[in-house]
Amino acid sequence: MSKIIHTVRHWFADGTLRRIFKNATLLLSGRATNGLFGLAMLSLSARGLGLEQFGVFVLLTTYIQVIMALATFQSWQAVIRYGAICMENKNTAAFQALIKFTTLLDIAGVFAGAAIGFIAAPLVGPYIGWSAEVIGYAQIFSLQLLFTVLATPTGLLRLFDRFALLAGQAVVTPLCRLIGVSIAVMLDAPLWAYLAAWFVASVAGGAVLVFIGWREAYRRGWLKGMTLSLEGITAPHGGIWKFSIFSNLHSSLQIVTAQMSTILVGALAGPAAAGLFKIGRDVATAISKPAELLNQSIYPEFARIGSRGDWQDFKALILRGAAVAASGGAAMLVISLFAGHLFISTFFGATFIEAYIPLILLVATAGLTLCGFPMEPALYAMGRPSIALRIETVVIVGVYLPTLILLTRTYGPTGAAIASLATAAASLCAMTLFTATQLRRRVTASPSPA
Repeated sequence: MSKIIHTVRHWFADGTLRRIFKNATLLLSGRATNGLFGLAMLSLSARGLGLEQFGVFVLLTTYIQVIMALATFQSWQAVIRYGAICMENKNTAAFQALIKFTTLLDIAGVFAGAAIGFIAAPLVGPYIGWSAEVIGYAQIFSLQLLFTVLATPTGLLRLFDRFALLAGQAVVTPLCRLIGVSIAVMLDAPLWAYLAAWFVASVAGGAVLVFIGWREAYRRGWLKGMTLSLEGITAPHGGIWKFSIFSNLHSSLQIVTAQMSTILVGALAGPAAAGLFKIGRDVATAISKPAELLNQSIYPEFARIGSRGDWQDFKALILRGAAVAASGGAAMLVISLFAGHLFISTFFGATFIEAYIPLILLVATAGLTLCGFPMEPALYAMGRPSIALRIETVVIVGVYLPTLILLTRTYGPTGAAIASLATAAASLCAMTLFTATQLRRRVTASPSPA
């Protein structure tokens, strides 16, 4: 035991690992508050709407999140990947060309998303039990996508190591949602009032993020002399189109996998089952949030180390980060096993107690996600997002969709949770294998002192 403690202390003596967990902790401080507000909002919505209407509310909000994932670009990866190189070379012109390019991707994505959301609602609605009134809500609700040009400012703040600002911004949207939903509950308002609260909160959070992200770039001098000319904006960044397309497809697949489960549960087992699954999934998402935050904070470090070619340090960072995160995932699973029942009955009431088994399975899924969190950003930093995309595609088509459809028909939300667990296990094994192979090639080709 003492040897393990000594090893962990030695790891955190490494400034890079310490900085990664510091940044992740800053983000987590905001997301912890975010999670509490989100939990309170979900609890109030469930009690105010009842099981059936709450299920409809869940399906509407999930529909928008799926459309957003499909249509909008996750261009923050390109901002970090190519922005780190620009900063290393102190190339302001190339940096400005980069953020013009990613901003255009963001704008094109949100307009496409709003159009798809509006047009697709009447086509999707009948399959998940929506009335004409609810379909109308979905179409209006889709317009919120026009206010989510967020990827570039997010990437800028992560690249500049301004995780404290991101932590503060992360509180804005859930706080506004909580206030809006609280008013709706007190007024015994109908479904549209809950959706309006969600809409307004999303716009407010997006506006704050855009302001602080671009202000930080201006404050650091990276926007000085910037023009609106779009000529040759991709020329300084070889391969940026390919990188952006593959990284966006991979990120979108991950988000769609997470969100589509709720939609399919609603289609196969009804809105009430979707509501039960949503409770388990959101709690598990809160537990797995450190993986996303660690991913966000470790990616800039991988980009910096990779740009220097220090592959031995790169390898050590993967191993150490994964070991620490996995231990946290195991601890959360144990806590959920003992406290899950009490948690659901306290916050949602006895009507929702059937969410316990899905909750445990989804927390186990979150633990596997924590174990593998360094793999994806490592592949991105090595310039190989296509590998992550291929793995995700094969796992979704070969494991996720077949098991989700088959098991949800038979076991409802519990079956969907089993499908998520099987998918996470398959993805972890494949990502580990391919990341190790790519890294081994680089270590062999460019050895450096361990």
